[in-house]
Amino acid sequence: MTTHGTAQLGAIDAGTNAIRMVIADAGDPHALATVEYVRVPVRLGHGTFTRGELDADTVNEAVAAMTRFRELFDQHGVSRYRAVATSAVRNAHNRDAILHRLYHEAGIELEVIDGEEEARLVRKAVLHGFAERPPPRLILDLGGGSLEVNVHDGLAWRSSSLPVGTVRLLETFGLSGVISHDEAGMVRRYAATLVQSISPRPPPGLSPAAVCGGNAETLAALFGDLDPSGMPGFELEALERALPEILDADVDTRMARFGVRRDRAEVMGVAALVLATVGRSLQLTRLCAPGVGIRDALLLDLAEGLAVEQAAAASARGKALLTAARTFAGRLGHDLTHGEQVRRLARSMFDQLGDVHGLDPSLGVVLEVAALLHDVGEVVHTRSHHKHSEYMIRWGRIPGLDSPWREMVATLVRTHRKSPPDLKKHEHYASLDKAQRQTVRKLAALLRLADGLDTDHRQRVDRVVVGRLGDTITFDLVLRDDAAAPAEPDRLLRKSRLFEEELGYRVTMTVGPAAVRPV
Repeated sequence: MTTHGTAQLGAIDAGTNAIRMVIADAGDPHALATVEYVRVPVRLGHGTFTRGELDADTVNEAVAAMTRFRELFDQHGVSRYRAVATSAVRNAHNRDAILHRLYHEAGIELEVIDGEEEARLVRKAVLHGFAERPPPRLILDLGGGSLEVNVHDGLAWRSSSLPVGTVRLLETFGLSGVISHDEAGMVRRYAATLVQSISPRPPPGLSPAAVCGGNAETLAALFGDLDPSGMPGFELEALERALPEILDADVDTRMARFGVRRDRAEVMGVAALVLATVGRSLQLTRLCAPGVGIRDALLLDLAEGLAVEQAAAASARGKALLTAARTFAGRLGHDLTHGEQVRRLARSMFDQLGDVHGLDPSLGVVLEVAALLHDVGEVVHTRSHHKHSEYMIRWGRIPGLDSPWREMVATLVRTHRKSPPDLKKHEHYASLDKAQRQTVRKLAALLRLADGLDTDHRQRVDRVVVGRLGDTITFDLVLRDDAAAPAEPDRLLRKSRLFEEELGYRVTMTVGPAAVRPV
């Protein structure tokens, strides 16, 4: 089957204090690999919260940044992207102007999202970032324009969007550089009052809570540590102890003292005040900083959508290939009754043993095609029919069965009996690379086992139930209602040796009818 390059996904988060762009490789939708990351200090919130409109120079800077991002998307072959804008653009009455320019000049379609969607994206990123750790029940996202609050009330997540962003407070309250005692009090009163409006009200002490945003990450790096699981964060007490050192310094001093960029130095004092105030209001003791944000959730959404589309396309291709295989057998006059039974059993075992064999689910159709056609060579002669099957599949017309899948299927039908795959004996097996040969051996183990379960070609087995007990794989065979138990049930496992060698498990079996209701 012809393979294609992995998809490249793009995400743009046009925040209030900066615009971030990331490109990721979606070869594995569950483990995205970052290819490129760019942060541009374009402060879209400059003037937005005081004048209600985006500054003309800022718009020009945003268009230039997005034009660069478009070039990077094209350079990396990004197949799909999502670009979103949050509080600053959301609050600007002239936002249509920047959306129009970005679309026509930069080739970027920017979507203005509401607070609820912003909270959902942050929540998605955080929960994914916590991975195997116990998830937080409170998630804070402090941006330049707003504070997004996610609270789990025991039944579901509830979100609130509060106008407590760092740039918003900086410009609305006229703060710059050193923050005086009275100015700090003003910020604390404002933030604490808005926190009281959160509904539902978070129960006290939901520590550790998670906090997102560039300022939170900076504060965690400067004044925090790693928890036992390796997650960065900071104790509320440590942040409060550091507040005088942050607030009493002007921007240049913060840059020199803390080693941060100017745009970060300008807002980190307000950020520290807000987080300290919110933390104490909610009786938190520790804030975790997982280092994720909206851009990560955008990529996750895109990857999940891509995976669904790929699965649907693979399913359609698989169905088409199976139809082609059946047509091929029909042209040759080959009876597929046994082949269909082996295909059904083999596919069932492949799916149930996914965590054991570790193969890509798309390879299940390779096994199915091989199961369907493993005896097709019998139309030439029953003697050495596995060799005839190999030749016919390798050179026959089966639309959609391309390299390397054709060579894999040819090898599987050749080795469904007699010798297992062998580099010296089997030409098509030797033509495959090492990873493909390992795949073939696992698939051959399943095919040989499935073929053995219908050794008398009487389709006695209705289904197979797979279980694992320690180092043993159990196959519980459920017979058809009208099927008699085989005279020698142990013969059904006569082809299990390769399975045991390749997958590292002993094999046992039980045979019987479907369970009956106890008397």
